[in-house]
Amino acid sequence: MSEKKPVDLIVSDIDNTISDYFNNWGSAWDKGIGMLAESRGMKKDDLYADIRDNADGYARFHNFDDILKQAPSLSLEGKSPEEAARLEKSDARVCHEVAKAYHDGNKLYEGVIATIRKAKAAGAQFVLYTDSPASGAVARMADMNFPIDLVDGLVCRADSTTEMVDGKYQFKKAPLQVTGGRYDGYRDALVEKLGDKLVLNPNGMWKPNMEVMQGIIDRHESTPDKTVMVGDSIKSDGGAVKIGCHYAWQKEGSEVTSATQEMYSKINEMSDYKIGSAGHLASLEKIKKDDPELGKKYDDKMVTLEGGFKDLNKYFRFQSAEKSREQANVQANVMQAAVARRRMAGRG
Repeated sequence: MSEKKPVDLIVSDIDNTISDYFNNWGSAWDKGIGMLAESRGMKKDDLYADIRDNADGYARFHNFDDILKQAPSLSLEGKSPEEAARLEKSDARVCHEVAKAYHDGNKLYEGVIATIRKAKAAGAQFVLYTDSPASGAVARMADMNFPIDLVDGLVCRADSTTEMVDGKYQFKKAPLQVTGGRYDGYRDALVEKLGDKLVLNPNGMWKPNMEVMQGIIDRHESTPDKTVMVGDSIKSDGGAVKIGCHYAWQKEGSEVTSATQEMYSKINEMSDYKIGSAGHLASLEKIKKDDPELGKKYDDKMVTLEGGFKDLNKYFRFQSAEKSREQANVQANVMQAAVARRRMAGRG
């Protein structure tokens, strides 16, 4: 194995990187959609199609109860008062069961906390960067009881729980209601701890986004060559190699069950979005074919975490940003001295 690469900034996705989100989400939603279809006397696949065709934006980023408002076949409009009351009660029960399964199933992968604590003890910073809406990101962090003291920054998307104030998104003062749970305390502690290191991007800003990535690097006073992006999506998270960051593919997070694969194929609105390790590797081959120069950056900057997040220890040596700058200054001085010696030798 080659020498470990020094990094002072770890930027990590949340879903399928520090926790098993996709399989948990897929099984909870599939069960709930089946129950909703049964309550209407319709086929489950027909309800999937209705959700896929009518959900505003990407269905997989919605809270489950949002689909009740957007799928025409689930509408209570035109129902008799008795039927509407029955379905309203049934829908509430389904949403509750889905929420419970969804939140109870948010579990951290083995070794995540220990690895981050080791990195921070060495002086490195840890930032979470996700495409998830703010409410979902905070809820999942709270479900996992993710230690706030480990988080140096959070970047996610603005949603209905946020508002624009003086040209900047921030959380609303109202309680954070998320699929039946309240996460006010965790959210408020996160906001207080992070300050301007908590960034809420506009709703349509998706990975890979080099402006967002560079912003993270600048806010945390690092450089691309001392930054590693960790994530399950080779195309989205791995795009950080474009500006010279290292990329650690969390292969464990890319693995999904056959049931989740089937469920996702029914609700997927993005035909080129791949799940499963084979799908991600196929995306990488396409990148290399379509853009050989970018493919070379992947070859140079990408490592595969075969054993999960904890394998960061195998490839990277953690250090403080201050030490990184000291080393850079030493290297620059050595190079300047070498140039000076060559010039003097030329004069002789």
